[in-house]
Amino acid sequence: MRFYLITILFLLSNMLHAQYGGKSYTPLKVTAAPKIDGYLNDDAWKNAAVIDDFIMYRPVEGNAPTQRTEVKLVYDDYGIYVGAMLKDTSPDSILHELGVRDDNAITADLFRFGIDPYNKEQDCYIFEVYVSGVQIDSRTLDPTYNGVWQSATRIHDNGWSVEICIPYSAIRFPDTPVQTWGMQFARDIARNHEYDQWSLTPKNVNNVLPYWGKLKDIKNIRSPLRLSLTPFASFYYEQAQSDINGKRTTNDSYSYNFGADLKYGIDEKFTLGVTLLPDFSQVQSDNKVKNISYQEVTYNDNRPFFQEGTDLFSRDNLFYSRRIGQTPAGFYSMPYRIGPGEVIRENPSISKLINAVKLSGRNNNGMGIGLFNAITGNTYAEIEDSTGKRKKVLTEPLTNYNIVVFDQQLKNNSSVYFINTNVIRDKKYDDANVTGTGFTFCNKKQSQAVDATFSFSQKFSNTDSVLNTFSDLMGYKYFIGTRRISGKFQWGVSQTMINRTFDSRDLGYYIVNNLLKNRAYVAFNVYEPTKTYRQTYNTLTFDYMLNPVTGKMIPGTQVSFDNYTEFLNYWSLTAGGLMAPFKSFDYNEPRVSGRFSRSFGMFYVYAGFNSNTRRAVALNCNLTIGNFIGHFLGENYIVTPGIRYRVNDRLTFKYNLEYNWDPQNFGFANFDEYGNSIYGSRKMFTLTNTLNAKYIFKNDMSLSLNARHYWNTCSYRHYFILQENGDFKATDTYTENNDFNYNVFNIDLIYLWQFAPGSSLSFVYKNAIETQAANITHDISDNFRQTLESPQTNSISLKVLYYLDYQYIRKHSRKY
Repeated sequence: MRFYLITILFLLSNMLHAQYGGKSYTPLKVTAAPKIDGYLNDDAWKNAAVIDDFIMYRPVEGNAPTQRTEVKLVYDDYGIYVGAMLKDTSPDSILHELGVRDDNAITADLFRFGIDPYNKEQDCYIFEVYVSGVQIDSRTLDPTYNGVWQSATRIHDNGWSVEICIPYSAIRFPDTPVQTWGMQFARDIARNHEYDQWSLTPKNVNNVLPYWGKLKDIKNIRSPLRLSLTPFASFYYEQAQSDINGKRTTNDSYSYNFGADLKYGIDEKFTLGVTLLPDFSQVQSDNKVKNISYQEVTYNDNRPFFQEGTDLFSRDNLFYSRRIGQTPAGFYSMPYRIGPGEVIRENPSISKLINAVKLSGRNNNGMGIGLFNAITGNTYAEIEDSTGKRKKVLTEPLTNYNIVVFDQQLKNNSSVYFINTNVIRDKKYDDANVTGTGFTFCNKKQSQAVDATFSFSQKFSNTDSVLNTFSDLMGYKYFIGTRRISGKFQWGVSQTMINRTFDSRDLGYYIVNNLLKNRAYVAFNVYEPTKTYRQTYNTLTFDYMLNPVTGKMIPGTQVSFDNYTEFLNYWSLTAGGLMAPFKSFDYNEPRVSGRFSRSFGMFYVYAGFNSNTRRAVALNCNLTIGNFIGHFLGENYIVTPGIRYRVNDRLTFKYNLEYNWDPQNFGFANFDEYGNSIYGSRKMFTLTNTLNAKYIFKNDMSLSLNARHYWNTCSYRHYFILQENGDFKATDTYTENNDFNYNVFNIDLIYLWQFAPGSSLSFVYKNAIETQAANITHDISDNFRQTLESPQTNSISLKVLYYLDYQYIRKHSRKY
């Protein structure tokens, strides 16, 4: 009996080992590389071992795949080559929508190849190719990673095939004679939502890399000289309208620019990136909103140099790249700085970036090092007096931004880091310095984690009374917590403390300071299909927030529940809610240091659905309803319907609408003549229409349209004076009009041709309107007409950039 029990346990252990990790593959080194054309008929593939033991990951983990997959891998002194035959018994049913690079919303079958060259189980490269030929790439620690690599696909009578070439110049790996890498293959069969893997990774784990297979015995490869130059030339024309003294004027301007991005691999580990005289005229328009809160609205950074390779610098939210080249500090005050008879002729809305440099990499011991430096030049506004004489007014001084990061990877997906950010400004402006450190420690099973961070800020302000003397304002914040990170049942508890003088806004994200936040959450997730649904995720969170100086409760003390469920028909449901029933004290809304206002309890509930995104027509809608607790003055409604229509594999339309009606909004409005904080009861209405259209001529040539109209109105009903005890007293003496009718309208029309790997020609037309008035227009059509009749800026830009890679040129020059 004991013998049989041991035998069963041994077999069970082998089965689990075979399913979850333990697989390996030894590649063949070839002298003649396969041609990347999608046909697997090259001599290089003939003697390579075949991988065909795939396992279903979704919908039923561990099942046999419905289709057979065969993969081969070889390598040479230039790169790694993957060839895969993805068989299909219904090749006519293969979905193959076209798209642009890095578009992860394409409805098409996909092949995925992942490698972890350092085999540390903390970072990896992912290369994906759709059957339609579209490429996607990323890194675990840097989703913005964009490498230059080759791929080709072909559809056959029995399925489809793909060939991939990853040059060594596109990745980083250790300098050792014999190497072992983590490796994964997978395929996505779009029509039935099936996802198959070579080395199955459990759905309930936090880190999948320990379950990957191994690519063994990679011999005698060396990291090449990683040197690439991307020169560019751009032409820009702008026609800007403005209303001065009731008269519409139009100013035309032309400009051209030449610059370059340089990447140089100092060794196999570290890369130096430099941008010289960058041009950001074709950056996607921001989705601007009207902000009447004390918090800052942040936007994504769409500038290529700041999108790529910034993973090391993002620790603890101390780096917000939009600070570099931001709106000058004196931009908004210029209308108040001009005298009688003077007019503003120029007032740049962004600070000009002169150059930026970043050095990043990770050595064989897992130590990541990052250095970043950027310089923006003096920015001036121009004022013209009644005689035509002009003068310059400095709105933002010459500024140097600097970041240093050290990040050490440890066993079991653990790590510890140190970061320092520094901002130095000319012309007696404020300087700033922030230093942070932190760690994440996971147990051997990677089921439990402990996290902690600590940051210390210094703000140096010029003291006018004493020459070359600066005051030093210091602050700190910390976070500490523990969490269970795998399994169906997960939980976490944490505490965050930010003292009242902590300030990281010079180079980092804006955060609300002077708070003590305690959080606890529990989550229950079901990853396997049942008779009702495929998967469901449920989280209950409780936050308890205090002012650490007064000990009083502040806004943010709340309990919330969130659910996501995907059903058997691939429709999904989201639902949940939040309740903050406690009366709290807001120390930020009065906009005066030391003052506070009482906040009312509130709640909201929401529910929404998404239809099957694999269909030609996909629908989504979300409804949110909220109100004050004990003051049911009128519900706040937010409705967000949307539709995506895929006309064919080339043409797709998306339309989204957001309707937000808040009839009893309450908050800070302005100051009166005595400096009192004035609050108001107000009706707020927001309507946002967004239209996206995309036509793909072929995978390297596309035309896209992004149009958005944002309309926000605010009408004050009653005004109140904030009292010393935080309560409010109605007032009839304050009569200033704070109503507004705010509109933003943008059109971005983009033609893009990627005529060579890493090289492109792009033409962009932009139309931008931003207007605000005190008189509110209630009719939608009248408001839209008035918006289009407002001053607007039209621009066109043409940009050509060409990617020059030393290894690619060297390889191909040998053929001739």
